[in-house]
Amino acid sequence: MTSNANASVVAIGVDAAEASLVRRLIAQGKMPALASLLKEGRWLRVHSPAGIGSGSVWPTFMTGSEPSAHGIYSEWSWQPETMSLTRYDGRSLQPFWKSLARQNISVGILDVPFAHPLGLRQGFEVLEWWAHDATVAGLRVGPKEIVSLVKDSPAHPLSATRFVNTTPDAEVDLEALAIACIEGVRLRSDLARQLIKQTRPRLSLVVFPEIHHAGHLMWHTAERDDSLYADQKENGDAGRLLERVYGAVDEHIGRLIEVVGDDSVMIFALHGMRAGRGLPTFLGPWLCERGFSSLGSWGSQSWPKRAQSLLAATKRHTPDYIKQRYYKLTPAAATQKLARPFMWPLYDWKTTRAFSLPTDQNGWIRINLAGREAEGIVSAESYDKICRELEKLLLGLITDDGLPLVRDITRTATDCEGAFRNPLPDLVVHWDDAAFASPLKIKGSKIKSELVGKKLTGQHAANGFCIYRGSCDLTTDEVAASDLGQLMIASLL
Repeated sequence: MTSNANASVVAIGVDAAEASLVRRLIAQGKMPALASLLKEGRWLRVHSPAGIGSGSVWPTFMTGSEPSAHGIYSEWSWQPETMSLTRYDGRSLQPFWKSLARQNISVGILDVPFAHPLGLRQGFEVLEWWAHDATVAGLRVGPKEIVSLVKDSPAHPLSATRFVNTTPDAEVDLEALAIACIEGVRLRSDLARQLIKQTRPRLSLVVFPEIHHAGHLMWHTAERDDSLYADQKENGDAGRLLERVYGAVDEHIGRLIEVVGDDSVMIFALHGMRAGRGLPTFLGPWLCERGFSSLGSWGSQSWPKRAQSLLAATKRHTPDYIKQRYYKLTPAAATQKLARPFMWPLYDWKTTRAFSLPTDQNGWIRINLAGREAEGIVSAESYDKICRELEKLLLGLITDDGLPLVRDITRTATDCEGAFRNPLPDLVVHWDDAAFASPLKIKGSKIKSELVGKKLTGQHAANGFCIYRGSCDLTTDEVAASDLGQLMIASLL
């Protein structure tokens, strides 16, 4: 690669910013920095694999490869060789900026979700200063010349215990949350500008995750007329809280652009946000009820598995006030490690043909395929048949009132041959609005299902956007998330 030594690129990720809301706020004059950029550049629609899972979008962006290749779809990944879950650490991913660093092109990275440090010698590398999608690794900073700058910066307000260690259904003070997000945006902007001024990287990649965090908890304030929020109480000025967070990000994007001047600029979101109400929990029990999954009996479990079962049962029956105390006293990283054995049931693999995986939005089903799973029982010849059977049954699920529970289903492998190489859930179930009812009554089923995380009023939408002002002569108004990195590199030429 030959680059123009005078060319620089500043790429700013507005994580999970919804394109339709951004467009509306630009039209209303509430995001003037983006409006100004748009006049000088162009709007691109970003296609992403968010339909599989939001955990797949940043690894796809970083590596330039699809989820079927990099294998990441969640903070927890299924390990077929051990029939267990493992927490993501990012060490296996090779981000596109590694090739730049090898050519002595300086790079600056601030809080790219799911990224693992490369040990950059030029520029800067600051990961998990504050992250919506946090790993157990915590804050990592380099090279050594910037360590004191970062560690002397004020802590992000969202890292306060009252925001971090809460139970999934704890009530949220939306006004306090908005104020913390806005202050966090300001502090992030201050830190990013200092890092860029001190190190002068050719590529600066800065991500604002505050919009992502606020969107999950405040989306009902942006779409108050959506039927999912019919039971929401009026909350004074709540209708403008999320807009205030978007406006703060716009203001500080403007300040960052002032620092870089005429450099190429990209403002992008890999996926968006839409209405939701918590997380449906009936998929695992339904698979058991229909005979696809079987839970292990007490006698069939080893002593370590029996201990896990006892602890899981104890956790389920612990009073809420004790849970709240636990979350307040226990660091977030520790709760994530401790939660892993209790995130899903202990199955009897000898009689389980298909099972659900822990999810943050969509339903995920993995086939217990012989030759792929260590304890698989479904033959290759039966793979397509069981997938079709599940699709038919799931698409036929309705409430007692006749409302559909499933909008559509995606297969991540086209055939059994592809399934043997597939690291992803075999079936991805996208819920219809009726699935967010709580309690939920499924016609023809005895399952009594309650939502978890009812405070979550926003869920991920499939596609994102990019506002591009740069030297590349674009011939289309669309770009894949996997190609955004190459667009950044091309803008350096």
